[in-house]
Amino acid sequence: MAMTPIKLIVAHNLMVLRKNKGLTQAELAEQFNYTDKAVSKWEHAETMPDLDTLDRLCAFYGISISDLVREGGVSENNEVEKKENRLSNVTKVIITAMSVTVVWLFTVLLFYIFLILGMDKGPFKPWIVFLWAVPASCILLLIFNGIWGRSLWRTIIIIVLIWSAAASTYIQLGQLLPQGKGWELWAVFLIGIPPTVAALLWGYLSGRSERKKKK
Repeated sequence: MAMTPIKLIVAHNLMVLRKNKGLTQAELAEQFNYTDKAVSKWEHAETMPDLDTLDRLCAFYGISISDLVREGGVSENNEVEKKENRLSNVTKVIITAMSVTVVWLFTVLLFYIFLILGMDKGPFKPWIVFLWAVPASCILLLIFNGIWGRSLWRTIIIIVLIWSAAASTYIQLGQLLPQGKGWELWAVFLIGIPPTVAALLWGYLSGRSERKKKK
């Protein structure tokens, strides 16, 4: 039975280790100051990392050189890593949800302050703060999405931000401007069309770029 060349074994193990870690080739390359093309060549057995880089890779993945160069030395079913990734995702969702909850708690507080101050007697209606809480929440979600989110969700959040801000502005103007002039300014919604188209195009291009990186 012919032995598998060591270059093929290392290439396979490097690919498995990267995927177990949940990294794209570009993300791994950034960790070691290489290009994603270099990582791709390692994983396709076109080239091998030098000894220093192999040592750093082993330290990064927490394995030994002997595991890396041995067939079957790396397991593809890394359940511990998968469990850690799931826990990490749950933690991210909890942190995001808690942050958005703070926005809405502040909104409720602001609503009651306006009521106590008697600001509901004039044209301004305190319940408008709940409408503005939607774009405010979207801004916060965009911040967290920029840290660990995906381009698809980013596009959706941006679109919701655009149209909730447009709706809030329209209703606010309808309340405040005299003689119902604010309600005639429906053209404010037209302003949301160009950024919505731009967000969709950007989301498409970003998603396409992400798919190319994940090999």
